[in-house]
Amino acid sequence: MKSIIVAIALPLFAGCATPKYWEATGGNPSDGLVQLFYVQTPFEYAQIREYQGLAIATGRCQFWNYARAERAGAQKSVCHTMGQFHCLETTVTQDYRCQK
Repeated sequence: MKSIIVAIALPLFAGCATPKYWEATGGNPSDGLVQLFYVQTPFEYAQIREYQGLAIATGRCQFWNYARAERAGAQKSVCHTMGQFHCLETTVTQDYRCQK
């Protein structure tokens, strides 16, 4: 009986695979820097598509007369809504550098 309860309860705590989509949040044409973000909540397992972020950043770079974009550095996570015991909403950002 215990194994049945564990088998049912485990997926509730494991989190859901949730597709996330990058959105432009900022950038600077003179520096050739594009910033993208997505928001993640607790118990979500974010499924992000790196190629989608690269395509958005490249499009922005090309609009600024650059040839392409490349990832610059690691993703940064910032908690924006703190609950009593854990973060309720995290914003994940990624920088891209425009290349000539």
